[in-house]
Amino acid sequence: MVRRAGTREGADRAGPLARGDWVDAARHALVAGGVAGVKVDRLAADLGVTRGSFYWHFADRAELLTALLAHWEATNTAPMEQAVAQAGSDGHAKLVALIRLWIDEVAFSPAYDSAVRDWARHDPSAATAVGRIDERRIALLAAIFADLGFAGEDAFVRARVAYFHQVGYYALAIRESRQRRLDLLPFYYRVLTGFEMPDQLRGITGKVRADGRSGPRRMVSRGDLPNGSRAR
Repeated sequence: MVRRAGTREGADRAGPLARGDWVDAARHALVAGGVAGVKVDRLAADLGVTRGSFYWHFADRAELLTALLAHWEATNTAPMEQAVAQAGSDGHAKLVALIRLWIDEVAFSPAYDSAVRDWARHDPSAATAVGRIDERRIALLAAIFADLGFAGEDAFVRARVAYFHQVGYYALAIRESRQRRLDLLPFYYRVLTGFEMPDQLRGITGKVRADGRSGPRRMVSRGDLPNGSRAR
């Protein structure tokens, strides 16, 4: 694609800008004020460059928005998959890795996620991207529940419930301290998985299981266990 030759009057404050600088500025604008705030003039002012500088990298605003969606897909889901992959083969370790990522809110940005979801409510392209990513994340969770011993639709529905819980937490803008969130974590873990929270989460909560056992303990009757396995 041939770019329109933009002027570089008023040199960039920190040297020539890269395409990624514009995408990053667009991300900040999206989180701060929604997609309506992602405007070329405003971004140029924020970056301290002329409007013409934008056209060295993008044909128009629509191309920037497409790049922004691609950036969100790449940066706000890959960390989940990486955390799970690095956790090993144990299902509880994988789920603990996801929980740590969600609570830390460093590699994963709930504000970015929420801003894209707001955008998707009235934009078909954004809605398609969100739908695709939701399916990808639910599949990741379903595989974890399968590792925990749940099969087929049981694993799928539990994955949906766990994921919808997490998305709903941000969508409802629940206001509670980090400590309160940590205090409730053992109860959420038990309700969502049917297991006591494993000891791997001690580093987050500072709490130790009262029975002193290592590893997760099943909290339901034998008849409710997947594949008729025994409760620990």
